Amino acid sequence: MKITKNNQTAKGSSVRKSSATPSVDFRQLLQGQMSPVQDVASASQVAEVQGREQADPQVRMRGVKLTESTIDSMESFAVALADQTLSEDALQAFVTRLEEDAQVLVDIKEQLPKNDPLAELIERVSAACYLETAKFRRGDYS
Repeated sequence: MKITKNNQTAKGSSVRKSSATPSVDFRQLLQGQMSPVQDVASASQVAEVQGREQADPQVRMRGVKLTESTIDSMESFAVALADQTLSEDALQAFVTRLEEDAQVLVDIKEQLPKNDPLAELIERVSAACYLETAKFRRGDYS
C-alpha cells in the first residue's frame, strides 16, 4: 500500500481534488458576517452614553437627594404606622409629604433620558410612594 503525492490510492486509482471550488477562509467569512453586528452593538453603546450625558447634573443630583429623602420618609411612615398611639391626623402629615415627594420625583424623572438608570430608580420609588399613600387613603391601615 503506497500513497503518492498525486493522491493515488493503493489500487492505483487517483483521487482528484476539485479545483473548481475556491478555498474560503472561515475566519474572514466569520469576521465579515460579524462586523455588522459589532457596528450595531457599538452604535447602541454610543447612544446610551450620549443619552446619559444629556442629563443636567444638577437635575440628577436633585433626583438622587430627593429619592434618598423619600425612601427615608417611607421608612418613617412605616414606623409611624406601627405606633398605635398615633392618630390618623398625625399619619396624614406623612402621607401628604409622600404624595408631594412622589410628584416632584415624577417631574424630575421626566427631565431625565428614558434609558437613564436613575429614571428607573425614581420610577420605582415614586410608584411605591403612590401605592402606600393610596392604601392609606383607601383605609387599609385603619
